Amino acid sequence: MIPVKDYRISSPYGYRILKGKKEFHDGIDFVSKSDDKNVYAIANGIVEYDMDNYNDALRWVDKHHSAGNMIIVKHTINGNYYYARYLHLGQNTVSKNDFVNEGDILGQYGDYGYSFGAHLHFDLYDKKWRKIDPSSILGV
Repeated sequence: MIPVKDYRISSPYGYRILKGKKEFHDGIDFVSKSDDKNVYAIANGIVEYDMDNYNDALRWVDKHHSAGNMIIVKHTINGNYYYARYLHLGQNTVSKNDFVNEGDILGQYGDYGYSFGAHLHFDLYDKKWRKIDPSSILGV
């Protein structure tokens, strides 16, 4: 499942130019083509981390707040474990240790953290916390 319904990708995984500099983007940025800003679990899993204390005043100066509110879910996909980070959330609707089913709403994305517009940044790690291209799992 894709974490945003009726989506478009505003920034894919890989190198991009941001503010005139080439940088590696380690996730996929999704935006909805509709007003639905809900973020959905891509698979069944357990919420491993729930940061729900975002302070907008610190968004540009404190790295701790650069992701907005965020959730990390340990998903099981085809018998393998993956850690997915869902970033730039304004509100989380799940908490640490909650079990989530594929398609459950995890929160709503917005223009929070180091962001130039409302979007969901989604990145993925293998069971040893090595970054992987989420496109391969999501099929986008």
